[in-house]
Amino acid sequence: MSTRNDPAQIGRYQVIERVGKGGMGVLFRGMDPVLDREVAIKLMLVDFSDDEEQMRPRFYVEARAAAKLQHRNIVTVFEFAEEGNTPFIVMEFLRGTSLSARMISPLPLPLDAKLDIISQLCDALHYAHEQGVVHRDVKPANVFLLTDGTVKLLDFGIAKMTTSTLTRQGDVLGSASYMSPEQVRGSDTVDGRADIFSVGVVLYELLTGRKPFDADQPTATIVKILNEDPTPIESLAPELPAQLVAAVNRALAKDPDDRFATAGELSKELQWIRKAVGAAGDGAPLDETRFASPTEIRSFQAGLGKGERKTTTSRTAAKTAPPAPSMPKWVIPAAAAAVVLVGVLAVMLMSSRSNQPATAASAATGAPAAAAPAAAPAAPANVDVTLKIASEPAGAAVTLDGRDTKQTTPASITLRGAGPHTLKLTKRGFVAKEIDLADADVRSGSVSYTLEQAQVVMGSVSITSAYPVEVFEGSKSISRPSDSHHLKLPVGTTIRVRNSEYLLDAGVRGDTKTDYQTPPLGYLTVLTRYETCNVKIGAKDLGFPPISRQPIVVGNYKVDIVCPGGQSPNGQFVTITANTPSVARIQ
Repeated sequence: MSTRNDPAQIGRYQVIERVGKGGMGVLFRGMDPVLDREVAIKLMLVDFSDDEEQMRPRFYVEARAAAKLQHRNIVTVFEFAEEGNTPFIVMEFLRGTSLSARMISPLPLPLDAKLDIISQLCDALHYAHEQGVVHRDVKPANVFLLTDGTVKLLDFGIAKMTTSTLTRQGDVLGSASYMSPEQVRGSDTVDGRADIFSVGVVLYELLTGRKPFDADQPTATIVKILNEDPTPIESLAPELPAQLVAAVNRALAKDPDDRFATAGELSKELQWIRKAVGAAGDGAPLDETRFASPTEIRSFQAGLGKGERKTTTSRTAAKTAPPAPSMPKWVIPAAAAAVVLVGVLAVMLMSSRSNQPATAASAATGAPAAAAPAAAPAAPANVDVTLKIASEPAGAAVTLDGRDTKQTTPASITLRGAGPHTLKLTKRGFVAKEIDLADADVRSGSVSYTLEQAQVVMGSVSITSAYPVEVFEGSKSISRPSDSHHLKLPVGTTIRVRNSEYLLDAGVRGDTKTDYQTPPLGYLTVLTRYETCNVKIGAKDLGFPPISRQPIVVGNYKVDIVCPGGQSPNGQFVTITANTPSVARIQ
């Protein structure tokens, strides 16, 4: 569509049609005549000459935030420039549909697809948060679904960079129904966990067809976000597995400390659930994910088969118990319109705790069993009870009812009432153990558990490059500079592939088999009259101008001129393409 007042050209870009309009700008489909490619051009709605304090700086924040984010699940920014007093951003043109449009489509969306969408969204946010960018406006309209199933996160128009002081305390930005409690309070300490809350709102809406906090007026919606719990998701979608219900509730916690610590952790949880639900079906093959191990899948199937009570804090103790050999599976018939869970067969599993005496031998031999001591009276519901917790090995972190106690075993914790409570023990290198503490466990005064050593699944990572690259795990170099690397790493390990000379610093997550090809090089020339100043890209100092055909990895960069005394000109965004010279002229 187009209007009579739409421009025919913006910068060097030819405008083809208007495709959308939002709160901050108008979106056009255009053509780049130099590179002969379709682009999306976001043009501001207003002239900033009368509003330098708020709108213009926010637009600059969007440009800077988006330009530094290079991720497959985030829309790619090609250029940031101005047309007169009106700035604009040029981005890749996407073909597909927004999640908001897909959610109102009459075609049902399978559970597997819903989890995949949100997991990809979390991957994008996790990367953005690692770069110091909080999106702050996560909602279905800003999630775009490409025709190949890839999810793209859009619109960093009100994103907050952790180094920016633009957003002042008291500012309330975002879309009311998807905002976190700390956002609606106008907190100045909003971090990535606010985006996790918004993701929880989107996931709740995807799974139930309704928002968790919704009212006729934004003010009433905000009151609900601050003071009310949403309708229990299991009452609206009773077929959902307990682990998914727990994940949604944790993401929607009012206190940021009670949510997932990172968006990557939530993505991992959803991928794990996605894999496990598929494995609990009719045995149809499902692609391996980079998060779930076979041991975890078998454990989750055991939990599904037991028909356990749903919990909003953690998985049950069955997670670490092996499935019974004759355990039947869930039957999940796949239809074109939806995935319907049609039955659950109960399985009786037995697990022993090391603090309880075994009586199986007496029963098998016919020998009389020792008389059980009389049960102590149950503690009143509101009386504090102290419980000593030990583990073998020691040093396991203790989580009680979904809250980190900040203690490690051996620990002494205080519980409100005798039970039931949910206990989780975690230690690096061991399988997390989750236990439902019954009344008898708590009244015993002490419990002890043995942790199972985690099964390490190794994968292969092959890296090929046209130039030398070095491989790091954390801050440690694990493979010296070379144009070829072949590594054996635990599945799920994230490594960094670096060449500081060419500005390459790429993250690669190892899977069962991973093949990574480094991006090609382009060439940058910088021309400026500031010949006594340094040319910089990020922290990389390229030296004094002119810079001629500097090899750099393809991508989008901001070239800055840094002069003594702080009197420096505005930088310029450039796009480096493969085997092509790019020129930045800074006057």
